[in-house]
Amino acid sequence: MKHILSYLLLLLPMAGFAEHLSEFDTIKTLTDNALATNPVVEELRLALINLRLAEKEKRPESMLVASLQIANIYNRERFFSKAVDYYRQAELLAEQAGDEASALSCQWLAASAMLDGGQPARAHEAFLKLLDQHAKSGRYEPQVKTLEKLAQASLATSDFSRANDYYLKIKVLAEAKHDPVTLATALNNLGFAANRRQDFKAAVEYFTQAEVVYRENPAVSSGYVYTNLGIAWNNLGESVQSLQNLQRADNGLEDKSYVQHLIASIYLKNNDIYNALQYNELAIGSARKTANVQVQCDAYEAASQIYQQLFEYDKAFDFYKKHLTLKDSLLRGERQRQLDLENLHNLLEQAETETLQGFTEEELRNLTMERLKTEAERLQLLTDNQSLEADRKEKQVALLLREQEAKEANLRTAQLEAERNRQELNIATQQLLAAEQGREIASLSQQNQLDSLEAARQQAENQQQIAGLENEKRLSEMQLRQQAEFRKSAYRLGGLLGLILLVIFGSWLYGRRLNRRLAHQNRQIEAQKQEIDTERSRAEGLLLNILPGQVAQELKLKGSATPQHYDSVTMMFTDFQGFTKISATMPPTEVVSELNECFLVFDEIAERYRLEKIKTIGDSYMCAGGVPVENTTHPTDAIAAALEILGFMNKRNQALAAQGKPEWKIRIGIHTGEVVAGVVGSRKFAYDVWGDTVNVASRMESNCPAGNINISEETYRRVNQSFNCEYRGEMEVKNKGKMGMYLVGHKAHPY
Repeated sequence: MKHILSYLLLLLPMAGFAEHLSEFDTIKTLTDNALATNPVVEELRLALINLRLAEKEKRPESMLVASLQIANIYNRERFFSKAVDYYRQAELLAEQAGDEASALSCQWLAASAMLDGGQPARAHEAFLKLLDQHAKSGRYEPQVKTLEKLAQASLATSDFSRANDYYLKIKVLAEAKHDPVTLATALNNLGFAANRRQDFKAAVEYFTQAEVVYRENPAVSSGYVYTNLGIAWNNLGESVQSLQNLQRADNGLEDKSYVQHLIASIYLKNNDIYNALQYNELAIGSARKTANVQVQCDAYEAASQIYQQLFEYDKAFDFYKKHLTLKDSLLRGERQRQLDLENLHNLLEQAETETLQGFTEEELRNLTMERLKTEAERLQLLTDNQSLEADRKEKQVALLLREQEAKEANLRTAQLEAERNRQELNIATQQLLAAEQGREIASLSQQNQLDSLEAARQQAENQQQIAGLENEKRLSEMQLRQQAEFRKSAYRLGGLLGLILLVIFGSWLYGRRLNRRLAHQNRQIEAQKQEIDTERSRAEGLLLNILPGQVAQELKLKGSATPQHYDSVTMMFTDFQGFTKISATMPPTEVVSELNECFLVFDEIAERYRLEKIKTIGDSYMCAGGVPVENTTHPTDAIAAALEILGFMNKRNQALAAQGKPEWKIRIGIHTGEVVAGVVGSRKFAYDVWGDTVNVASRMESNCPAGNINISEETYRRVNQSFNCEYRGEMEVKNKGKMGMYLVGHKAHPY
C-alpha cells in the first residue's frame, strides 16, 4: 500500500498593486494579421501597445502599470519565463521611480513565477534576498509568507531538512505573535516535511500538536487536521489509530470521497474485505456527487482488487475496465490541457513578436517622414534666401541706374548755366568759347557713352548672375531629390534584409522548438504505449481467469463467442456437508479464507487434469472435462481429479480435528453426457454449460455420502476398467426417476 499524505497549506492573502490605468491618446493596429480571435492575445497586444506608447511619451508610471499588466497576463496563462522578465522590468521601473514598496512586490511576484515555473533554486535565492529586507523592517506577515515560499522551494529540490528549518522559524514567529491559524499551518507543514524524510513518528507528533491547536481554535479546519493525522498513523503502521482519525475527518469534510477511499485502502491492506468494499462504494458515490474524477478512478481500481479477492471475476473485470476508461480520459484531458497551454504560449509569443515588429516599422516610417519633412523645409528656406538675394541685387542695380541718371541731369543743367553766363560775359570770345564748349561737349558725350556702356555691362553681369543662381537652385533641387530617392531605396533594402534575417532566425528557432516538442511527445507516446501494453497484458490475464483461452481469443477477435454442442463431457460437482452450520459458528472472514484455501487447491488439481473450472456457487465447486477442447480421456481425468481432491480434504480434516475445529466433509458427484457450452449475453461475460448432463451431475453430488465420490452409470461404463467402483443400486433422483449409482474406490492402475 502506497504512503499517501495530503498537504494542507494555509496561505495569507497577498497585498496587490493599486491599478491606476491612464487614458491613452491613440491605440493603433500594428499588423494586418493580428490574432484577434483570442481574447488573451488581444489583451496582451493592447498591453504591449500601452507599454510602447508610455515609453515613447516617457511616462514612467504608465510604463510600470503596463509592464505589470503584461507580466500578470503571462503569469495567469502559466508562461512563467516571460512573466519573470516583465516583473523584473517593472521592478527596475519602480526602483527608478523611488517606489520601494512596488519594487518589493515586483521582486515577490518574479520569485513566485520562478517557483511556479520549475526554477526552485533560482526562486530560493530571490526569496532569501526578500527575507533579509523583511527581517530588517520587522514586519510579521511578509516574513511568514516569504518563509513559506522558501520552504516550498526547498521541498521542490527535496531539501527536506532546510524546509523543516523554515517551518520551525514560522512556528516561532506565530507563537510570539499568538497567531493560531499560522501556528496550525506551521505544525501541519512540519508534519508534512517529517513524512517526506520518512520520519513518521515526528510527523505524528507534529500533526497531534496541530490537532490540539484545532481544539483550542475551531477556526482551523478540522477535516484536514484529522486527515493528515490519520495518514501519519497509517504510515507508522498503526491502522486502528489511523482509521479512528480518518473517520473523524469523514465527518468534517464536504467532499468525503478522498477520506472514504483512504479508509477503504487501509481495510483492503489489512484484508478486511467487507469493510473495504463498504467504504469503497461510499467513496465511489461521493466522488460521483462531487465530480472528483481522480478519486473515482482510484476507487474503481480498488473495487477491481476487492472483487478479485472475493472471486467475483466478472465484477472485477468490469470495474477494471471502468478504471482504465477513466484513467485514459484523465490522461487525454491532461495532454489536451498541456497542448492547449503550449498553443496559447506560441500565440502569445507570436503576438508579442508581431506587435514589437509592427512598432519598429511604424517608428522607422515616422522617422523617415520627419527627415524628409526637415529636408524639404531646408530646401524651401534655401530657395527663399536665393529669391531674396536676387531681388536685392535687382533693386541695387535699379538704384545705381537712377543715381546715374540724376548725375547726368545735374551735369547737363550746370553746363547750360555756364554756357549762358559765358555768353553774357564775353560775346567777343564766343567763338573761342564755342570751340572750347564744342570740345567739352564732345568730351562729355564720349564720357556719357562710356558710362552708358559700363552701366550696360554691369546690368548684363547682374542678369548672368541671376541665371546662374537659378541654375544652381534647379541643380540643388535635383540632387536633393536623387538623395531622397537613394535614402528611400536604402531604407527599403535594409528593412527587407532585416525582415529576411528575422524570418530565417524565427524559422530556425521555431524548427528547433518544434523538434524538441516532437521528441518530447515521442517519448510521452512511447511511455504511454508501454503503459497501455502493460495494462492490456493485465486485462488479458484477468480475462483468461474468467474465460478459457480459446473462448477468450474468439471473443477478442469477433466480439462474441458462439455456444457449441459437445457430444461427450464429464461434469463434476463438489460441496461441503453441513456448510451452513459450520459457517454459523465462524466469523465471515474466516469462512471466506477457508473456502479460498480449498478452492485454490481444487483449481490447481483441475488444471493438472485438463478440467475447465466453470464457477463456484457458495460452497459448491463446478468443473468439466472435454470442454472447450474435446478429448476422449475426460471421464478418467475427472475421476482422478476427484480422488486427489478427496485425498486433500481427508488430510485437511485430520489437521482440523487435531486442532479441535469442525471437519469440512466433502461430497463429489460426476456424470458424463452431452452439453452446450459457451458465453451468452453482451455484458459480464462468463463461460458456462447447459443441459441435462449438468443437472444429473448435480443430483449425483446431492445423493453422495459425505467423504465419497458418487458417479452415474454412464460414467461407470467408461471408467470401470481403470477404477474400482461399488454399485449402490438404483436410487430415486428428482425429475429423473430411478438411476444407477456407483461409489468410486481406489485407483486400479495408472493410465
